[in-house]
Amino acid sequence: MGFSRNLHMSEVAYFANVRRCLSQPREDYIYELKSGFFYWKRKIKGSIVIEGFLPMELDSAPKNAHPDLIEVLVALNKHMKQKVHTLKSRFQTIKSDYQKCLRDTEEFLNLKIEMEKALCDKFLSLLSVKRSKVNSLKVSKAYLKDQEMLDLH
Repeated sequence: MGFSRNLHMSEVAYFANVRRCLSQPREDYIYELKSGFFYWKRKIKGSIVIEGFLPMELDSAPKNAHPDLIEVLVALNKHMKQKVHTLKSRFQTIKSDYQKCLRDTEEFLNLKIEMEKALCDKFLSLLSVKRSKVNSLKVSKAYLKDQEMLDLH
C-alpha cells in the first residue's frame, strides 16, 4: 500500500485511520473534491499531508430508482429516536416501580421491627406479671407455713 508506506504506518493502522476519518467529519482533516478526485488531508503541525484520494465520477443523470440516502437516514433516525423514547419511558417506569418497591420494603421492614418490639414488650410485661405472681405465691406459702407452725405450738 503506497500511502501506508509514505505515511510510515502499517496497513492495519492506515485502514483504521481512513475508516475513522471518513466515517465522520473531523477537525484535523480537510476534505476536498477537486479535478475529479476526492481528497482527505490531515493537518499536522501547521502542514497538510494528503492521506488518501479516490477518483470520482460525476453522474450527469442521477437515478431516482433508489431511495434518497438522506431520506433513508432521516427515516432511520426517526425510528431510532422513537425507540430511544420508548426505552427511556420503559426505563422511567422500571425506575419508578423500583423506587416504590424500595419504599414498600422499607415501610414493611419498619413495621416488622415495630411489631417485634411490641411483641417483646408484651412478652416482658407478661414475664414480669408471672414473676410477680410467683413471688406472691412464695410469700403466701411462706406465710402459711409460718401460720401452721404457730398453730402447732
